[in-house]
Amino acid sequence: MSQWYYVDKNKQRIGPMDASVLVDALRHGQLTTNSLVWQEGMPAWQPLSMHVDALGVPESMRVRKKEKSGNAGMWIIVILVVGFVGIAILGILIAIALPAYQDYTVRAKLSGAINEASAAKLLVSEHFQQHSQCPSNSAAESQMPTPESYASNAVQKIDIGALENGNCAIEVKVSDTLVPGLITGSIYFELTDAQTSQWRCFSDSIQNKYLPATCRNNSQ
Repeated sequence: MSQWYYVDKNKQRIGPMDASVLVDALRHGQLTTNSLVWQEGMPAWQPLSMHVDALGVPESMRVRKKEKSGNAGMWIIVILVVGFVGIAILGILIAIALPAYQDYTVRAKLSGAINEASAAKLLVSEHFQQHSQCPSNSAAESQMPTPESYASNAVQKIDIGALENGNCAIEVKVSDTLVPGLITGSIYFELTDAQTSQWRCFSDSIQNKYLPATCRNNSQ
């Protein structure tokens, strides 16, 4: 019976040996089906997988090694797929979260400007109840604070006067430096019921998404 040889991990030729010894080395992990083997009559060294029948490698060993190889490949594919899906989901979340966070930041800053109108609203309500007419802070003889006296980081000025319909109103001119490039224009507060101090808030220049819900134009 021809003796077998194989090449180990150090590229050393090991042998001669019986086929059963070679199979036992495969069983204990000293060889793989990709290890090179040779015996007399063979034209060159060849992978062990080409001679499993001649060596008498049990079918169970052949199946197990194929399964291991297949499972490894499968897990590599699974890991790659999960990785790509994770990157895609992360990209989607970032695309959604960044604009939402920006809108939240703008609304928070704009709320600061709106809050500064509180004092002016109180002055207008009190003046109307006492004099039954709208005050104005643009006239020289007015006792109201001047528009520019309200200036701050959030507000450029606050004008107090009457609208064309006769209702008292406050115009809060938002500072151009509050959110450069996104917020320009004014927010208006109209006194719709002087007896109960009911105010209507609106803007014809600032996008709805930046305004408080009570100031949004439903037609936008």
